Amino acid sequence: MPSRSVVLLLAALGGAVPLAGQTWMPPQPPCVVKAGHFRVNSAVVNLKTAAEKPNTKDRMLRQTLDVLTRAITGDGQDKNPAAWYYLGRYYVEMGDASGADSAFDRVETLAPQCRQDVAGYRQALWGDVVAAGLRNWQENRPDSAKALLRQAGALRPDQPQPLFSLGQLYAAQDQLDSAAFYLTKAAELAGSDTAFAESKKDALGSVARLALRPVQSDPAAQRWQRARFSRDSIHRLLAVDSTVLARVEASAASRRARGARLAPADQQAFARDSAGRAQGVAARRAALSARATQVGTDSAAAQPAFDPAIQAFRGYLAAYPDATDAVSGLASLYYQSGRTGEAQTAFDAIYPAGGPGSPDVLMEAGRAVLRANLFVAGTKLLTRALERRAYDRDGLLDLANGYLALRDSARLLPTAQRLAAVDPLNRATLRVLSAGWDLRARRDSAQTYKDLADGGLKVEVGVTTFLPDSNGFTLSGVVSNGGGTPSAAQRLTFEFLDAQGAVRGTQTVEIPPLPPQGTQSLEVHVPGRDLVAWRYRPS
Repeated sequence: MPSRSVVLLLAALGGAVPLAGQTWMPPQPPCVVKAGHFRVNSAVVNLKTAAEKPNTKDRMLRQTLDVLTRAITGDGQDKNPAAWYYLGRYYVEMGDASGADSAFDRVETLAPQCRQDVAGYRQALWGDVVAAGLRNWQENRPDSAKALLRQAGALRPDQPQPLFSLGQLYAAQDQLDSAAFYLTKAAELAGSDTAFAESKKDALGSVARLALRPVQSDPAAQRWQRARFSRDSIHRLLAVDSTVLARVEASAASRRARGARLAPADQQAFARDSAGRAQGVAARRAALSARATQVGTDSAAAQPAFDPAIQAFRGYLAAYPDATDAVSGLASLYYQSGRTGEAQTAFDAIYPAGGPGSPDVLMEAGRAVLRANLFVAGTKLLTRALERRAYDRDGLLDLANGYLALRDSARLLPTAQRLAAVDPLNRATLRVLSAGWDLRARRDSAQTYKDLADGGLKVEVGVTTFLPDSNGFTLSGVVSNGGGTPSAAQRLTFEFLDAQGAVRGTQTVEIPPLPPQGTQSLEVHVPGRDLVAWRYRPS
């Protein structure tokens, strides 16, 4: 069935003034064409009579075609613009868009001053053909609809409207190549015309989504996915074994340096464990080496399946960077194809450093990229967003988790500390702080924050929303005591910030003692405008 936009378009076209009226409309200045021949003059009389006396219309129109055909083919009137003009008008009355288009082409060549006059008839015929095509689609006659919409495209090659509809029709029939062809062509014709802005965005989005389907069923792509999953699984196990082996070796080296010895039974167990780990590391490295050639072959064979979809998504997002629902599609394609380096270049082009993108768009794009396991590209986008909104709690948490996935010891801890300056009494904050200290090999600090996150935190603050209201902003959330003993009273001082990080309002909230597993709703209203972030500190 046609989309809602097609139904609305059909309704709009259906309201057009019909071509045939009850009065005769002669050529309008500057379109001055003289009959110049008795048969052409007879055609004018016939057309006028057909318009003014509907009961004679069919007979008058038959006579019009007869006399004009004889004049053009037998009386040497093929260079007479009037003959072609009135032949075009005959086709208009017959609703023959193709015939009228051909006749009016000759008129414009022989009498350029008539271009504006005939354009009105072309437009009306074109509208009728488009409406007929859409109506046939609505009435489940898709073949007729396609023929009419293609005819409309030929009548007005500069008009994208029928091509948008053709693309949607082919998409509804799962004819993906034809759908992509017409939707892409329509989007190119639409250019920067604001009248077609929504249709163009929908078309490019549809082209991208259509391009995904062949990838999902392509045998080479499926083979490559199996090879990639197997390789990545070995990599993960190798990383775990290598980390444990390094720690075991470091522990042994430390004992040797101190001159310490294990008990014989412990030494035997340690030797067995370290030997087993070393064998596991060696075996997994050998497995990766053995698979390398086949993995490379499978990867190369799969790339042609990914290319069209990647290009379609890149084109869509280049035109509409705010279409962040498509970011995860592009990121997933890069991840699945194994082209993570190219992904970074692509997202740098779509969301350039210092570019005009809003922090909300950059934030959502970064999260979508992280969800596709492209952690380098995702953290880069989130970093750019946080340059413009430095105190965004959710953005800082997402960035910290991205760095944790990368095991980035240099960046995780500073990001976690920035998060703690915004949302200190939250278990998620404490966990990334613990992980940050752990990656720096500061085991005591890591354990301190881990213990707090695992139950040592008496009062946890969970902010859920920060939204504008009628005269300011309202922050809402829950304060909870997850422990087994009552909590002490708390005082929280909230600060509300603008996009530049300046404090524009302050509110103090008193939290009463909470029983074990007790909760207290949190709601803070602050007057003001243009607030984008919050932070708090216990006092």
